[in-house]
Amino acid sequence: MMNYWKKILAMIILYSLSYNIQAQTVGVEVIINYDSLNNKIQLRWAPNDPILWAYGNQYGYTIEKYIYQRNGELLNPPLEKTTIVESVKPAVQEEWVNIVQKNDYAAIAAQSLYGEEVNLNSSKGDIFSIVNKSREQETRFSFALFAADQSPEVAKLSGLFYEDNNIRSNERYLYRVFTDVPDSVIQADTGSIYFGPADSKQLPKPRMGQIINEDGVVQVKWLNVGYENIFTNYKVQRAGEDQLFKDVNQLPVVNFNKETSKNNIYNVFVDTTATEGEYFYRVIGKDAFGQSSNPSDTLSVVVLPPFDMPLPQIDSAFTNSAGEMLIDWSAGGDIQYAENIFLERSNKADGQYEIVEHIENSIKFRLKDENPNQVNYYRIGIKAVDHLQYSMPYLAQIIDSIPPSEPELISYSVKDSLLTLSWKANQESDLDGYRIYKSQTLNAEPSLVYDLKSKDTVYKFVENISLINNKRYYYISAFDRIGNTSSLSPAFEVELPDKIPPSAPLIKNITQSIDTIIINWIPSSSQDVEKYLIYKAKRDGKYRLIGIENSKTGSFIDFNISTEKTQLSYRVVAIDSNGNEGVSKAYLFKPTFSNSHELKYKVIDSENEYKILWEIPKSRNESKINIYLRSENGFRLLKEVDANKKEISISNKGIKKADIKLIII
Repeated sequence: MMNYWKKILAMIILYSLSYNIQAQTVGVEVIINYDSLNNKIQLRWAPNDPILWAYGNQYGYTIEKYIYQRNGELLNPPLEKTTIVESVKPAVQEEWVNIVQKNDYAAIAAQSLYGEEVNLNSSKGDIFSIVNKSREQETRFSFALFAADQSPEVAKLSGLFYEDNNIRSNERYLYRVFTDVPDSVIQADTGSIYFGPADSKQLPKPRMGQIINEDGVVQVKWLNVGYENIFTNYKVQRAGEDQLFKDVNQLPVVNFNKETSKNNIYNVFVDTTATEGEYFYRVIGKDAFGQSSNPSDTLSVVVLPPFDMPLPQIDSAFTNSAGEMLIDWSAGGDIQYAENIFLERSNKADGQYEIVEHIENSIKFRLKDENPNQVNYYRIGIKAVDHLQYSMPYLAQIIDSIPPSEPELISYSVKDSLLTLSWKANQESDLDGYRIYKSQTLNAEPSLVYDLKSKDTVYKFVENISLINNKRYYYISAFDRIGNTSSLSPAFEVELPDKIPPSAPLIKNITQSIDTIIINWIPSSSQDVEKYLIYKAKRDGKYRLIGIENSKTGSFIDFNISTEKTQLSYRVVAIDSNGNEGVSKAYLFKPTFSNSHELKYKVIDSENEYKILWEIPKSRNESKINIYLRSENGFRLLKEVDANKKEISISNKGIKKADIKLIII
């Protein structure tokens, strides 16, 4: 008996939570029903606030009735208005005595209305006494409404129920229920509802969800969504093979929460009394007026005695002469309940498994994979009594000593410092990935830089482009799941962007030969230098390009100084294949001029040639004459002849007289 009351108390506590989750204003809420058997309309109302409930019990409720429709037509004002009942209050304490003895909900309601005050503190008037008084008021309110919702008889004694017998089937009415509490005490909204006998609808039958049987315990689920404001409680009925249904629940299953959420889509009843065998379940709903719905559809379940779920494990795996993989396994627990046995395979322990053998309604402790892969992860699955249990993954490999074929690098691209390598895909089915190697020079030993456990044939990575040497040599190998590795591919040359300027040339000396200046420099040590640019600055300090030297002799002749009478500044710039520049330090030089040292020469135009004649200054004893021709990049040496020869002939094809220049050295 104690457990029974504990269950009721738990139900009321949960029910009270549902009543306290509200955000509406203080007022009276009304529901209505038509009793077609006795031709009467039943009204049920309840305050939505504990304080209003207490005042409602003291002052009572009044019900007004308006006839606003007859024979389908609205009545024009004035409407017929009737006060059908006034000062509806809970029954006095003496009227509860007999019903309390036979109705548990009446006992709850009577205790809420007339029970002794619970005083938890010795002192009165302090803040704790006020808080406890408020909590007690809320508890009484929740208990009373819970009891009224479960029993129309209790609702009537609680002053929350009324039956209107003065009705006609061709009329519709507006009922208004309000408290007789003065507005100066508390202001409350009036409850209103439109209704007529023609609006009456049959109660829907509950909709079953599913039945779950676990370890001899049956869970019955039925839909709550859509029924939360229709039924206040449910009866769960069970039948055996004789199909005679009887109530299973001693207490009704109460709809605690009238708010729709994902957590209360279903109502649930747990039946722990069902023994071994097949059972049928159905549910009947009951509303606040005591009406019961038709039974729901019936669901069946087979209840088995508690059993130990078999746990499989793979003991060994080996290949036979036909190349098939044979798997031996065992299992603990009640293996006799096994309905289905699966052998599943994947290429990795936590990968996607596929069934390779399926056994139904029998047990075989050696399973077979007719077409195993090189590397296999196996697991055994057992389905028994709606449960599925898997073994731990088991690795089984076929012995393989054949490496993949040698891969081939085919292309690359460079953007800033991001290098992309591409290669041809290997076709081996057991391929597991690739390894990339690198060396800085062609004949150096390559080192492993990337281990790619992937079948992709493109890989992007950042390469260091700040080194002087901008060439790299890459190699690639392939490996399979066993670990066999192919030989390295041939060296694949990659040329990275050259961001390193060449070393600067060094101007060694500058000499003057009459009206010609010869600049000599030590070339740049960088191997990729393509040309040298020679610049000269005059008095204004602005450098101007005076020549381009493609050879690596480290020498250039400046002929344009006939009028130079100020200090000059020269620079030589080394240019590499990527346009990077290495600039020498400035070299200052001030030319001198003397007419006695000038080389006098003239060019005579003949039929197909130029005849060049010269006279050696008396002050000079040089023995060589250099003949230069002007070009786009400056002057280039055409010939070097003995100075004492004093004349020479050259072809005049494509050559102007003004482009010929002689110097004595």
